[in-house]
Amino acid sequence: MNMHVAETIIKQLGGKGKLCAMVNARNFVGDDTSVAFRFSGNRSINMVKITLNGKDLYDVVLYRVRKFEAKPVKSFDDLYADSLKPVFETETGLYLSF
Repeated sequence: MNMHVAETIIKQLGGKGKLCAMVNARNFVGDDTSVAFRFSGNRSINMVKITLNGKDLYDVVLYRVRKFEAKPVKSFDDLYADSLKPVFETETGLYLSF
């Protein structure tokens, strides 16, 4: 399995260390085209999945996970890489850098 895309997405958000420190990111799951992880600090959104689509842009889905059920709360299609961080911060109210 090629995890290059998942690693690139994490780097574009600031890196795994910064994600863990700033939003308590955990349970990272990646594949050939996407990465998903849980995080703390927002009561209505606590998981994100970011997928590289066929247009070489990103689709973002924000979820609320409770028990064993993940409900999509918001989604964004065709985002450029430099929009990932601002969208995450705006929609969750959590910051990925100081």
